[in-house]
Formats: sequence, C-alpha cells, structure tokens
Amino acid sequence: MDARDTRSRAVAVGLMRVALTFLDEIDDDMVIARLQHAIDTALAKGGLEDIDPRSAALIAAMPLDS
Repeated sequence: MDARDTRSRAVAVGLMRVALTFLDEIDDDMVIARLQHAIDTALAKGGLEDIDPRSAALIAAMPLDS
C-alpha cells in the first residue's frame, strides 16, 4: 500500500467519524455499532495518520487531479 492509499484510508476514517456524530444525534445504535466496527477494522491495519474529522471532510472535497 502506497502513501496515497494510506492517506485515502485515513480520510475515509475521518469521514466515518463525522458520520458517527450525525448518527449519535438520532440514536441509531445498530448503525453506530457497525460503523464503529468499520472504523476499528480500518485502524487495525495500522500506518494511518491521525486526521481530524473536520479536516477529513475538507480533504475529501479537494480534487486530487488537476
């Protein structure tokens, strides 16, 4: 896995963390549990930089190709 793949996975984890905040507001416990499991699975692979969820949303919105 190269640096771009790792960064993409880190951004995805950040976005999933943002989604958790929205789901927490509506108390959707089953979906929260499954999403948390997905986050834990992605983090278990290791090598991820810690990206703030708000920053992840901005990074995801930026085009990678010009």
